[in-house]
Formats: sequence, structure tokens, C-alpha cells
Amino acid sequence: MTGSTTATTREDRLWSEVDQIGELLHELDAAEFDQPSLCDGWQVRDVIGHMAFGHTTPMPKVMIELTKFRFDVPKGSYALSKEWAGARTPDEIITVWDRDLVAGRSRKGIAKMIKWDQGFLDHFIHQQDIRRPLDRPRTIDEGQLRAALDLLPTVKTKIFATKPIVEGLRLEANDIDWSTGDGPLVRGPGEALVMAAGGRTVALTELDGDGVSLLRDRLAADR
Repeated sequence: MTGSTTATTREDRLWSEVDQIGELLHELDAAEFDQPSLCDGWQVRDVIGHMAFGHTTPMPKVMIELTKFRFDVPKGSYALSKEWAGARTPDEIITVWDRDLVAGRSRKGIAKMIKWDQGFLDHFIHQQDIRRPLDRPRTIDEGQLRAALDLLPTVKTKIFATKPIVEGLRLEANDIDWSTGDGPLVRGPGEALVMAAGGRTVALTELDGDGVSLLRDRLAADR
């Protein structure tokens, strides 16, 4: 009898990020929920609220809420995420995450409208948005990291886009065997490449190559 292996899907990868974020939340003390994340103007609790709101709030309610912001999704998401997180204690946030996302695999609202691959990359980046400023690094599974890197040249939506940031650049990871693209070189740890492509300028200091200046200019123009 020969064994068989099942390929890891991007759905699996998204839920893996959800599970790891859940484990992280149990490690945080209450004060850390109120620390700044890498997202400008967002506390750690707000980033968690952003994801939890998208997973657990039914789409009809989301649409009603967005009318208050004339369907300006980034503006609405910012306000609604903060409102969701601000109405809950850290323990209540953890309870929702454990019950509805980790155990329930809830995907009721905005999250349901987002493709699995885009959701995975979004959650990968948001996990690092929390971990980096709290100095809580993780050992990233190489499969997860490679999958996130592979998505960088492909994701382009109205509210989340890495493709225009990395287009025309050659990206090379120096911690795993991975590269893509042609053009000026940007090289560094795979996680830093992902974070820079996701608009996190803090990661630029970990990168080198003649394409870093162009990447920096693109991030500045995108702000």
C-alpha cells in the first residue's frame, strides 16, 4: 500500500494563521492589547477587531453599517473595527476568537467576500502587525512563508494590493530558496519582503539591493 499526501490549500493556510493568532492572544497581557500595532492609528486590539468583525458580522449588517460611511470601505473598516474592539475586554475578544474563528471557522461577512488566498495573505500580515511591535516573534512555517511570498505579485484589490508594490522588481529571500520577478533587486528575509510589499515601511531596514529605493518610493506614494 502506498501512502498519499493532501496538498495544503490556501483555505488551510488562512485557518492556520487564525489558529496561531488565537494562540498569540492567550499569551498577551491586558496592557498589550492597547499597544500600537504596525498599522497607523490601530492598537493591537483594533487589528484583532478588524479581522474578527469581518469574520463574524453578517453581510446585511455590514452593509447597513457601511451606509454611515457612504460605502467608503477603508474609512468604515477603520471605525467599525475600533468600535468592535473598544466594546470588548481582552478576555471577551479572546472568547470570540476561540469560539467563532478557531472552533467555529466563522466566515459570515466581509471575510466571505474575500478570496481564500487574499484572506490568508491579509491575516499573515496582520499577525506580524501585532507580533513585531510587541517583540513576540514566531517561527514561520516555510510552507506558509513561501505561499505568502508567491502571492505578492498577484494580489490587487481596491482595498489591499501587493502587486503594484512589487511589479518590475526582482525579489529574493535570503532565508529560504525563493525568488521572483525581473528588475532591480530587493533581497532579505522572506517575512520582511512580505511585510514591505504589504506597505509596512519598518521592514525596509531589513532589505538590501538596488531596488530598495524604488520600493521605498512606492510605499511613500501609497500612503
